[in-house]
Amino acid sequence: MCARQRETTEIRQQQITDAALHIIGSKGIHGATIAEIAAEVGISEGNIYRHFRNKEEILKSVIEKIGEDLCRILTSVQDTSDPVQRMGEIFQRHLALAAGNKGIPRTLFSEEVMVIQESLREEIKNRLTIYFKGISEIIRQGQKRGSILPQLKAEALTSMFIGTINFTVIRWTLSNFQLDMEEEGHVLWETFLKAIEQSPPLVPVR
Repeated sequence: MCARQRETTEIRQQQITDAALHIIGSKGIHGATIAEIAAEVGISEGNIYRHFRNKEEILKSVIEKIGEDLCRILTSVQDTSDPVQRMGEIFQRHLALAAGNKGIPRTLFSEEVMVIQESLREEIKNRLTIYFKGISEIIRQGQKRGSILPQLKAEALTSMFIGTINFTVIRWTLSNFQLDMEEEGHVLWETFLKAIEQSPPLVPVR
């Protein structure tokens, strides 16, 4: 009975988290009130407080979900042996993740999360640190294999990699979500690749 109750609680928490992210996508952080979230899930406001103490806890759960989705992207490309190809897949899948849910940029880049709520800011920092380390490790693997320029610092390349994605998502948001992120992503990745890829050695002509 206890295990069954716990599973029900986890499912309800996931429903509340998904509802909050969906509402943030259409109405922003401030529009995602407890009343709106409860209505989206189809439960009473009182029922919300059985699973989360307050809105801050719900937002923390939203950030956790985003972080888990990013980690799943890293996991999803593990079977791709070529590090450069793996980076390209991550680049496109990260953009596709954001394009599939407007709530992601409206959560991560909001003032309430980035400035006002320290606990939420720390949660983003912790989640991105895990993602950052994963990308850096792939870059180092590419450098060891000779496909990525070895003189470039892996951490700096990771910052450029993630920064390019984030700025593209910001541009998409500012365009009222009209920017074609798939097309933009292909152009940006090809440009980024040319800057980091190690050219094969020239074969001397005899």
